[in-house]
Amino acid sequence: MGKLKVALVGAGFIARVHAASWKRIPGAEITAIVDIVEEKARELAGMHGVKHVYTDYREMLRREQPDIVDVCTPTYTHARIAIDSLEAGANVITEKPIATRLADARAMIDAARRSGGKFMVAHCLRYWPEYVAIKRVVERGEIGEPRVARAYRQSGFPVWAEWHFDINKGGGVFVDMSIHDVDALRWIVGDVEEVFARGGVLKEKRSTAPDYIHALFKFRGGAIGFVEGSWAQPPGYPFSTYMEIAGTEGTLRVDSKETASVKVWTGGPPTYMNPNSRDAYYLELLDFYRAVVEDREPGVPGEEGLKSLEAVLAATKSALEGEPVRLPLREEVLEEVEW
Repeated sequence: MGKLKVALVGAGFIARVHAASWKRIPGAEITAIVDIVEEKARELAGMHGVKHVYTDYREMLRREQPDIVDVCTPTYTHARIAIDSLEAGANVITEKPIATRLADARAMIDAARRSGGKFMVAHCLRYWPEYVAIKRVVERGEIGEPRVARAYRQSGFPVWAEWHFDINKGGGVFVDMSIHDVDALRWIVGDVEEVFARGGVLKEKRSTAPDYIHALFKFRGGAIGFVEGSWAQPPGYPFSTYMEIAGTEGTLRVDSKETASVKVWTGGPPTYMNPNSRDAYYLELLDFYRAVVEDREPGVPGEEGLKSLEAVLAATKSALEGEPVRLPLREEVLEEVEW
């Protein structure tokens, strides 16, 4: 088998991260880059010696017939690009969130089933060494049964992209950013039954998308979790993350402001863990590449992306309406936007 042909759709920040990671995978070759702003696509192509540049991903699909399409575009565009790519015979990995609407996410999953192509959502915390270490500690029973979890993720408002100001295009802070922590907790602790949240547009007044939400989650196993997502920090505030899980036999935490990656308390002095800081973006793309080559399910299939989307949409709905929301959701939270 020759190298798999990879097409990047999108040429912004995360596409640049992905491009560098694809270059590290010997069995893959970036053969095309697509962006509606041609100059951005050409700049990224020039950085990595990619010959073919397009402004229309449909033209790219017809001409290039890629093995893998990596979708790195604004969230509200994911569905149409992913579905068209799957129907064209490509395997697709899309950046998180899978979509902004449940119907779109389900349509993407259905397209993958019909086509037989591999489909994955790039939830990178499942490959981040610190969070992988946390999952292993919990799975080994070192802290007993998880009962309480806390997580936050804080930054200034992402003013660099206008679509973040529109709730129906980006979903707001919980859909776009806190989905990292919610997905990780689902992966480690279990699925969500109910959410009660508070928040809204507290700082960036020209936005229709919530810039602050904190939510209380009830997990199926009886554990509870508190997750805070904030874009209300001032410009220049350092991007900060935190996760803590308390079990029946101990506690652990990962804090971006501390030197030690993971601390575990099970009685007596804490245990310090510094997992090998391998690049999570490279690891997730490598896993997807191997899933295609080995004809197996990727690490984060579309169904997992759908469940995490449902949980953060439930939190957003609760914050908007002021009432607890039980899962599964019976209706859409965000309106349909034109792809």
